[in-house]
Amino acid sequence: MGEMFSKINSDLQKALKEKNGMRLSVLRMMKSKILYVNARGDLPDAEILKILAKYGKELKEIIEESKKVNRPESAAQAEKELAIVSEYLPKQLSDDEVKAAVQAAISETGASAKEMGKVIKAVMAKFPGVDGGKVNLFVRELLK
Repeated sequence: MGEMFSKINSDLQKALKEKNGMRLSVLRMMKSKILYVNARGDLPDAEILKILAKYGKELKEIIEESKKVNRPESAAQAEKELAIVSEYLPKQLSDDEVKAAVQAAISETGASAKEMGKVIKAVMAKFPGVDGGKVNLFVRELLK
């Protein structure tokens, strides 16, 4: 069983004892998403991070949609949930760090404008959990 899954379980029990409803709900959802992929939860931490990153992305989309349809209470709820999920995700790179990583990957792979996929794959492998949209944007910008 991965260290990450154990941490989520222990935090879930702690939230249960503290009667922290919001945290408990989010942790249960995280555990549910992990168990959906593997019934025993014995996934490597890298796989668990992918699942949690996907959940975080879903929450970001909910926030954007809620703001578009003028539902601030729904957006605020999703933002609180995202804050809890973010505690378990690796620190997001700044735009400058992402740009530097893309630049390094371009020089490593020697990619041309037609080989954007190679560069994106290299950056995503080196920095799991980095925002793919940002990577794509910088790759397009730097390979022009």
